[in-house]
Amino acid sequence: MRSRASIREYEVLRAVVTAGTVTAAAYKLGVSQPAVSRMLAQLEANMGVILFERRGSRLRPTAEALRLNSNLDRLFDALAYLNGTDPGDPVSQPLRLAAPPTLTHRFLGRCVASFMKRHPGQMISLETCTSNDLVDRLVDDRLDLGFTLAELTHSAMELIPFHRSLAVCVMAPDHPLARHDVITPELLHDQDHITLTRRFMVRTRLDQVFMKAGIRTRPVAEVGTAVSALTLARAGVGFSVLCPFPVLQPDDPTLAIRPFRPEFIYSASFAVSTIRPQSQSARAFMRHVQMAVRSDPHALADVARSPAADRAPAIA
Repeated sequence: MRSRASIREYEVLRAVVTAGTVTAAAYKLGVSQPAVSRMLAQLEANMGVILFERRGSRLRPTAEALRLNSNLDRLFDALAYLNGTDPGDPVSQPLRLAAPPTLTHRFLGRCVASFMKRHPGQMISLETCTSNDLVDRLVDDRLDLGFTLAELTHSAMELIPFHRSLAVCVMAPDHPLARHDVITPELLHDQDHITLTRRFMVRTRLDQVFMKAGIRTRPVAEVGTAVSALTLARAGVGFSVLCPFPVLQPDDPTLAIRPFRPEFIYSASFAVSTIRPQSQSARAFMRHVQMAVRSDPHALADVARSPAADRAPAIA
């Protein structure tokens, strides 16, 4: 008959998942390295599963370890409550956020301000970076929660969509395309095109839509952000197909905004670590963001029902 695991063994598991090494976990817990190794071995024996795989000097948690660690959230929240703290409130440790400039300046700034008003004791660090840099920051534990519109993949990171929107075509109000109610690829043949740079995967996806339709646009500018594309479109340089979130207002008189068909879906996602548990403050901020996007007119009606969107509230 297997022995029951102790709370201390669960604390060791949590510390090693977070820290990545036995040495760092021992320092965090204030115990010796042999003690951490011994309790990990005992926990694995009690559970009857392998919880960590060694990768050089680091320990990589197995799927069983991550699943167990996630299930321990409620246990440690309850212990925090019994110790006199409210697990529903963010902790006083700084919440480290990062996102590309468009999301930071056009959306997250407002979310951070409203979140801090609700949680005045929470310190927040908000940085701008490229979507690709989010991966390195998560792996190196320099980031608690990232945000991206890009389609990123990495074993140490999971994307959890919180907002989906359909592509729109934008141009100056007096542009010839503005007379159409819906823009299709056929209407864009040989038209001046403001595109995103080729480093964006979404650029490749859009090029494939045009290729499938057998049409060729006339690229006149490549830009790194949707904000830049809007600036050029307003000036009459050409049209652009882009994600309306979070840069567009539906009643903007300086632009003609038309639906683009076939439907082209963009996802805004949380970028979270798969090797460390999310903090209370990160989970609280994720819920706060999901509440904020519900009022966005460009969000797809089924986003609140999508399994990916439902995962964040379940984390808390």
